[in-house]
Amino acid sequence: MARTQEFNREETLTKAMQVFWQKGYKATSMKDLINEMGIQPGSIYNAFGDKHTLFIEAVKLYGDVITSNAIKTLKEDGSPVRNLKLFFNEFIERPMDKQCIGCLVVNSVVELAPHDKEAEKVVKDILKKIESTFFDCLKRAVELGEISSDRNIKALSRYFASSTHGLLITGKANATKEEMKDIVDVILSTLE
Repeated sequence: MARTQEFNREETLTKAMQVFWQKGYKATSMKDLINEMGIQPGSIYNAFGDKHTLFIEAVKLYGDVITSNAIKTLKEDGSPVRNLKLFFNEFIERPMDKQCIGCLVVNSVVELAPHDKEAEKVVKDILKKIESTFFDCLKRAVELGEISSDRNIKALSRYFASSTHGLLITGKANATKEEMKDIVDVILSTLE
């Protein structure tokens, strides 16, 4: 008779996500996952499958929770340009310890996407979500007359999305607050 799961699946997956986020896919061992998740190897395999399947689920969870939370400022009511400024200025104010682990999506793009089709698809979907959120924010800015209607907001949304990823990498490289501010100032100058 099969045993029922004796753990909260989402909480356990969140713990796995944290391990992958901090260590990366290849450097994370099954022992690391077992220790952090607090469940036995058999339970991991029964609930999540192998390490790769667990990783894919963890990246999806990251996109659903962490990424969605990070870009929610862009969807808020009020001035879209103000929201963009708040979003990018957050990178300046982010504590260095949070910047050091970077972004699980960006880390996964670098580590796995070039040779792992499933990881590539998951991260591409998340990256498109980010770009789409920038596009919607910029579209509202045009509609409200905050930026000129002759601006190529598709290109600008791509630029902001790639700049976001660049900031995450720069933060992971322990850039100073002053360095981050310089970069953010240049990014935001494109709104003028």
